[in-house]
Amino acid sequence: MDGLDSFLQSVAYKFPKGYPDINNEEDKKRLFEMVSLLTEEESEKKGSVSVDEVKSLIDLIKDDKEALIKIKRFINNRPIENTFFDDIASQSNITDATVDTSSAPKVMFDILSDNDDLVTFTEFKKPNFSELPEQGNLINFFNKSKISTDSLTKIFDFSGKEGGRGVGRGEVGLALLFNDLKMASAGSGDLNWGGKSLEIKGSGARLGRRDRVFSNFKKTKLGQLAIKYDKSDAYLKSLIPNLADEEDINKDELLQAVIEFEEIAHPNGDAKKYITKDILDKPADLRKAFTKNLLKDYTDSHNINHYLWMNTKGNFGKYISFTPEDFDSLVDNGTLRTNNMAIHQLDPAISKP
Repeated sequence: MDGLDSFLQSVAYKFPKGYPDINNEEDKKRLFEMVSLLTEEESEKKGSVSVDEVKSLIDLIKDDKEALIKIKRFINNRPIENTFFDDIASQSNITDATVDTSSAPKVMFDILSDNDDLVTFTEFKKPNFSELPEQGNLINFFNKSKISTDSLTKIFDFSGKEGGRGVGRGEVGLALLFNDLKMASAGSGDLNWGGKSLEIKGSGARLGRRDRVFSNFKKTKLGQLAIKYDKSDAYLKSLIPNLADEEDINKDELLQAVIEFEEIAHPNGDAKKYITKDILDKPADLRKAFTKNLLKDYTDSHNINHYLWMNTKGNFGKYISFTPEDFDSLVDNGTLRTNNMAIHQLDPAISKP
């Protein structure tokens, strides 16, 4: 009895008819899974599997194009698989520890493999991050790699959790596809760009914590003014102009109250620079001032050297790349925006670029 007969006899009981029916989809799927595992099983039992045995098994599914495509893909990708995981660990610091919720290396491998992009990926000369224009779309930028749009979208859409913190969309994709970017050490931020800290923010992300509330607001100077003038606005862009509109309000006193509020809410910002008396009655200017101060506070608190904000919703992949020195002008021209700051929401979500 040859190896093929022996194999079929040993697995016959797993099929309803006592043999694999090639016209039955479930039987074909089950048989293909067995073929995929054959090399490993035979190696464990007797150290090798003959080419003839594998060829004989493939003959059983010679009319099943889908199965043959999978086998061809497996054969083409197998030599790359042997080095893929070590390469992205050393080059990109993408490992099983990157996220706790899944194996990031395997997810990346499967995405590329399933779309027949694995060979293309290995042959692609990765660019340096400095080659990325200040604004654009990441999918369009990497189309020159010849990696499929579907693979690129899934790679940049990957996210997870690590040590209690979120690993956001775009982080693993950027580390994988740029030559000089790596995932930062576990628990210490987003990406390492040659020793610099690169912070990635997707649509709806925050420069701080969700639902962070200003405690004991009523005891602050701003809170006391709100009580005095019977103002209950929670959003600062309306509370402050409403107070400034009072006939007998002391604008200098109001200014100091707002600055005091921000120095407590965002102690690493520069409230005295951004909040001035001439904007106290201007909601749009106040909103921009609070956004700038929030960015300054977050940047200094987390030692951020560079940012990339990425649209992870409708216009997926659209981004803006900027330094902390750029954000004042980018806020002024409306490129960088956040939602409105409130007493109950000190760290509002960023708007999509």
